[in-house]
Amino acid sequence: MSWLTVQKFCSWCAILTGLTFFGGFVIGGFFPPPPPSLPQDQVVAMYQTHQNSIMIGMMVWMASTVFMCFFSGVLSEQLRRIPDAPPALSYAQLASAAVNMIFFIVPPTLFIVTAYRPDRPPELTYMLNDFSWIMAVLPWPGATAQSLAVGLAILVDTGAKPIFPRWTGWYNIFCALAYMVGTGLIFVKSGPFAWNSIFPFWFAGSVFFIWFVIMHFSLLEAFKSDPANKPGAVQTSR
Repeated sequence: MSWLTVQKFCSWCAILTGLTFFGGFVIGGFFPPPPPSLPQDQVVAMYQTHQNSIMIGMMVWMASTVFMCFFSGVLSEQLRRIPDAPPALSYAQLASAAVNMIFFIVPPTLFIVTAYRPDRPPELTYMLNDFSWIMAVLPWPGATAQSLAVGLAILVDTGAKPIFPRWTGWYNIFCALAYMVGTGLIFVKSGPFAWNSIFPFWFAGSVFFIWFVIMHFSLLEAFKSDPANKPGAVQTSR
C-alpha cells in the first residue's frame, strides 16, 4: 500500500469524524439539543423514552475519535513539510488534537451514564444531563489550540508555492476564536448563548464541521506536492 493511499485514507477520516460526531447527535435525538430550561420531568422522560437511541447515538459519536486520530496524524505530517514552520507547531497540533479527543470520549460517555439508569432519582438525572451538555458544548481549549497551531504554521509559509493555501491559515485563526463563544453558556439558561442556541451550538458547531471539510480538501492538494508521493520516490520516515 502506497504512502499516498494511506494519506488519502487519513484525510478522508476528517469527513468521517464530522459525520460520526454530528450523526451521533441525530441518532441520539439530540439534534436540535434540548434547552437547558427544560423542566426536570421532561428531561427525565426524554432519557426514559429514548434510552436505547441515546446510548447508540453516543457510541457513534465516540467512534469519531478513531477517525480523528488518523486525520490528526496526517495533518501533522503535512505541517512538518512547511519549511519556515517551527516543528513545535506540528507537535502542538498533535498534542492539542489529543486534548481535543477528550471531547469525543468524555461527553458521550456522560450521556450514556445518564441514560444507563433511567429509574434513578429524577434530580440525579437532571444534574447528569446538565453535566453532560456542559461537557459537550463548553470545552473549547483543545480545538482552539489545534486550530491556532495549524493556522500559525500555514501563515508562516512564505514559499512561492505554499503547502496549504494562505486563506486556510486565516480560517484556522478564525476558528480558534470562534470556539470560545461557548463560554457564554455557563451564565445563562436561555437566549443566544444557551447550550442549544445560536452561538455555542449552531455557530461553533458549523465552524467546527466546515473546518474538517476545508482541511480535508487542503490536505488532498498538499499530497500532490509531497515529494514522497512522486513516482519512484524512496519512502523513508520523515
